[in-house]
Amino acid sequence: MSSLLLTDALLYDGSGNPPRRADVLIQDEKILQVEPAGTVVFPGVPSRNLNGLSLSPGWVDVHAHSDASLLAAPEAFGKISQGITTEISGNCGLSAFPIQTEEVREHLRVLYAAYDIALNWDDFHSYAEALTRRQPALNAVFLCGHNTLRANVSGYQPHKLSPRQLEEMNILLRDMLAQGAAGLSTGLLYTPGCFSDEAELLSLLRTVSAQNGIYATHLRNEGDRLEEAVTEAVKLAETAGTPLHISHLKTALPRNWHKLEPVLNQIYAAQRRGLAITADRYPYCYAQSSLSLVLGAPYDTMTDRAIQEILQRDPKACEQAKQQLETSGRDWTRVILCKSGATSAAGLSGWTVAEAANRCGTTPAELVIRILQEDAPGSMAAFGGMSENNLNRILTQQWVCCGTDETARPQNGSLGLSHPRGFGSFPRFIQQLRQQGIPMAEIIRKITSLPARIFKLTNRGLIRSGMWADLVVFDEQKLNSTADFRHPHIPSDGILQVYVNGVPAYDGETRQVTARTGKILRYGQSFLL
Repeated sequence: MSSLLLTDALLYDGSGNPPRRADVLIQDEKILQVEPAGTVVFPGVPSRNLNGLSLSPGWVDVHAHSDASLLAAPEAFGKISQGITTEISGNCGLSAFPIQTEEVREHLRVLYAAYDIALNWDDFHSYAEALTRRQPALNAVFLCGHNTLRANVSGYQPHKLSPRQLEEMNILLRDMLAQGAAGLSTGLLYTPGCFSDEAELLSLLRTVSAQNGIYATHLRNEGDRLEEAVTEAVKLAETAGTPLHISHLKTALPRNWHKLEPVLNQIYAAQRRGLAITADRYPYCYAQSSLSLVLGAPYDTMTDRAIQEILQRDPKACEQAKQQLETSGRDWTRVILCKSGATSAAGLSGWTVAEAANRCGTTPAELVIRILQEDAPGSMAAFGGMSENNLNRILTQQWVCCGTDETARPQNGSLGLSHPRGFGSFPRFIQQLRQQGIPMAEIIRKITSLPARIFKLTNRGLIRSGMWADLVVFDEQKLNSTADFRHPHIPSDGILQVYVNGVPAYDGETRQVTARTGKILRYGQSFLL
């Protein structure tokens, strides 16, 4: 039995209550006792005097994509170094499971090629076992992705499901939920989720509701048809009787910035009707997604692998795609190249497409086509098109928490470069809310007990007796993120110590991961329910 006493902490317990000076006794993996500072003596227990430094529950990243990266680099440096102790992955309709067909296995193999991992599982149970053997530094929760699920019964083509296929998909989803997946995620902008209709989604959500799961959605549209997309999501959740979580709530493109108030009013009205509806947001105005999103029809209904194959083998299609880009009117100064395995993109990460094309002596359209020819599945870009004012309005909503929308990556770039949110989202989230006058206690609630409540992480998200000892020691005055697109892997300042399940897992002074004691949190097991 191991014990540790943290003394004289400025304790933010995660509830939103004002901070207080306290001592916290950890025994084995849990919090045993919380007392006013200096009032109780624990003879023989090793102690660390925090001298008034801030202490909070571990921070929860509700929008992660670490399904493959935790297997490749279980230290999860980018996440744990910014105070994150638990991630929810399997978002935007993409999960690493189930794998019931060779088509899906091959699709994921290509998608995850940079991680060099063996996809030797077929369901959530065997995937979780594979990840457990890697001993991740973080706790991990997983949603079942609709795109992966659908591809197992209908492939990646634009098919409407037959009644039999829909039944097969519901059976498969029920199995994944019974094995411990937390719910269903959709990415209705992506293939093949974009082919689904409301009847298909409603059928699946009724299965989710019956299993007491959650519905997390990357909306069908975040720009020109944003209001309609929110209406669809709310209608589905209300009809099915399942909680709704909107991923990275945003208003994309300046012509849609005025839609935030109508969208918020939709959400408020649904909440008044009794729908449990929440959202997350990363604190940046640049989104990141596949570079291929710059292409229009017919590529907008294709997988990145299919796009690459067409551009490689069909010179006519390649020329037409280039001409389409040249006449699209896109502002290439607002598109930043991120990670890519293409040789034509080497050394260009963090550059705008306009800058990169000028540097390479070519046009933006020509450069983009070259990159997609070489590595469409692995090429990512950041797209500027969001409002700073809208961002701040969204972040202040009581029901909005923080998500990185990134994978857990090592600092050395061996798994490619991330959006700066992969290393700096949480300190930046805190900074931006403090600048708007939000009390620190409320900010901590939004990144601890709020996400724990949304995803039913009972016994996490608060500092109380009997809770799991996921903890962050931080210096409020030094808390800061300086990561940017040219240097996205700079660790955050002010994170001094991170504890995962009672064990010191990150040392901010040396900037080292010191232990890998994370757990795979399966729904239906004692550490969740």
